[in-house]
Amino acid sequence: MELLKVAQLFIVLLSMALASIHYRLREKHVLHLAFAVFCASSSMYIACKLTGDYWAPYHHLIGTLGFATCSGYWLFARAFFRKTNPINHHHLLFVGLLGVCLILRQLLLFSEKMWLVNTDWIPTLTIVLSEAIAILSSGMLTLAFWEGYRVLQSATATQRKISTIYLSSLIIGIVSVMLISAALPTDLLAGAGRDWLVVFAYILILTTSHGLIRFRQQQIDQKEKNTDSFVQEGSILAHQIHALLVEEKRFLESSLRVADIARELDVPEYRIRAIMLNHFNAKNFNHYVNQMRIEYAKTILSAFDKRDWPVLVVGIESGFASAAPFTRAFKEFAGCTPGQYRKQQLAT
Repeated sequence: MELLKVAQLFIVLLSMALASIHYRLREKHVLHLAFAVFCASSSMYIACKLTGDYWAPYHHLIGTLGFATCSGYWLFARAFFRKTNPINHHHLLFVGLLGVCLILRQLLLFSEKMWLVNTDWIPTLTIVLSEAIAILSSGMLTLAFWEGYRVLQSATATQRKISTIYLSSLIIGIVSVMLISAALPTDLLAGAGRDWLVVFAYILILTTSHGLIRFRQQQIDQKEKNTDSFVQEGSILAHQIHALLVEEKRFLESSLRVADIARELDVPEYRIRAIMLNHFNAKNFNHYVNQMRIEYAKTILSAFDKRDWPVLVVGIESGFASAAPFTRAFKEFAGCTPGQYRKQQLAT
């Protein structure tokens, strides 16, 4: 029996430590707060059992603080598996209903033992509350199981792995306390058998849930790190593309293709296309190159000493293979034909 007390004390300390860790996180998510509430309530629930032999009936007052065990874990499950709006007012009302029942039952037990109140309605109300608590707790455990199960069909491989571990720990914990205890011999169940199963279930659920939260955070941190690395690599690649096209004036090559730049920089073509869209705000590679060619053509058309150059020559000098694509591109970016643009510039 003393060994059981030590195990229960360990659960109390472990639960309080985990509650403190998740509550004091600098960057908290609602799942950290829900898990902290679950851990704190669990510590008080086990503390109530731990002090029942030598601090009765005051241990029932400690038990009033263990009002969010099953409900707290359900809220944690919602916050863990749902990305947006996991906890609403009606969820808190449901949790509050179970919490009121738990607190009221503990207060009735305390009053009955403290003042030896001999009224018929207290035992009856206690039984009613116990039945309500059993129904509501079972419902919340079922909902907690559903939160993990619902993502199995539409999740990634990593999410399925997380969900499987979560469901396994929950099932083992529930089976241990509810089913195995029902199969225990009466003399063992009357002793410490069920309490040992409760200790085992709490150790499993607390450690597994904490581990899953840490694993999830590591995945988020790694994703952010990969995103930052990808952005940095994109900036470097954008600078290299700009150097080739602008500084070396490769945009003036009429046969220039995205494959040529990709091969020279030794990167996939899709990376070049992504840079065009994300860094240069261009529809595609040709769109960006033609824009630079038109700007270059404008300088020629505006030059007084080149006013006699035919439009075809200006287009070829700007990187176009013929007059037709040059005229189309010029109208797209300048809103007029090359000849009209030249007249406007020379007139001013």
